Amino acid sequence: MAGLQPLGGDKDITQEWLETMLSHKKGSTITVNFWSSILPREREGFLSEIAFVRIQYTALDGKKEECKLVFKFLPQDPKLVQFLANGGLAKREVEFYLFVSSPKFQVICAKSGIVPPVPEVYYAACTDTAITIVLQDLSVDQYKSVIVRDGSTLSQTKTAFQAMALIHGAGILYLHQHQEGGHLSPLAEEFKTDFYDQFFDPNMKTLTEMYAGSSLSKVFKALSPLTRHILSTSRRHQLLRTVVHGDLWAGQLLYSADESSANIIDWQFCHLDNPVSDVMSMFFMSTDPHVLEEHLEDIMQDYWGVLCRVVKAGGGELGVTFEQLMANVEEMWMYGFMFLAVSLHDFLGSDNISQNRLLGAFTLLEKRGVFAKFLAEFGSEEPSCL
Repeated sequence: MAGLQPLGGDKDITQEWLETMLSHKKGSTITVNFWSSILPREREGFLSEIAFVRIQYTALDGKKEECKLVFKFLPQDPKLVQFLANGGLAKREVEFYLFVSSPKFQVICAKSGIVPPVPEVYYAACTDTAITIVLQDLSVDQYKSVIVRDGSTLSQTKTAFQAMALIHGAGILYLHQHQEGGHLSPLAEEFKTDFYDQFFDPNMKTLTEMYAGSSLSKVFKALSPLTRHILSTSRRHQLLRTVVHGDLWAGQLLYSADESSANIIDWQFCHLDNPVSDVMSMFFMSTDPHVLEEHLEDIMQDYWGVLCRVVKAGGGELGVTFEQLMANVEEMWMYGFMFLAVSLHDFLGSDNISQNRLLGAFTLLEKRGVFAKFLAEFGSEEPSCL
């Protein structure tokens, strides 16, 4: 958006900036009559500074309108700023929103008959020192966060996967038609993983101590020097390539009032990868393990149906079968374990996971022989080889 620079925070919002932003968005001159900004009561756990902005304005035809928007800025905490910089996370989110609002992507969505399950984008831009993303405030339409300590239900999981499949399918079509140019170029860059090292290794030690005296403790101790092999699981087991969220769990979803649809938010970890990586992320950071034990194929059939419908409607082909998808799921279980292990301290600290769900997830992997298979493949290697 020419002439409009990203802001340092909510205190930098001005009437002139809002008028320029809205005029560009609406395609005609907008006059702002009144606006107010409110910060969320709780800010812990946010990787961005958030402000909820209400705007009353007059359009060129004299009609008075109102909109409610969410503004995202760089955090004030220098440690969080550095964390975001290490992986280029904030810039990745800007690039994602520029991508989904681009004419090429919108054409693909229109042809496929889908509405991207993300908030409408009003503005997204960044410089080396500032980032601003302006999105539709979905709470106006009664969208809500649904985080269940004991895990998402079958219906909640299916709703999340249907939303995922829309993005995955449209992303596959985009890559088939336009390769990795344009707004996808930054998302195709090598994903820096130093922040995984900051959390993965220490959390493996925590797990070893948490389950001291049990067979799980021995497993976690054996896995601790192998975290880099776990991290590379997705690269070793590629099935398809598309745009993935990279950190998908219930906290990144806003469900409709009846929970029949969902929008996906917080795309800082977005990149190009195997879509099963998002499947595993949602499974282990949100879904009730008992739901996975009883309904795994049902969930994946639901996801597969939406994915196929989107790609076929857009004139593309997946080139893989459902059986190949399920085989890839079996190869990717350790990637799901990684998401849960990396998030351990955050989830326990914010009380977003119960001990029963945590143990249930690990027990599921143990029963399926996932840990034993992985250790048989990599466990004989010396730490110095990693």
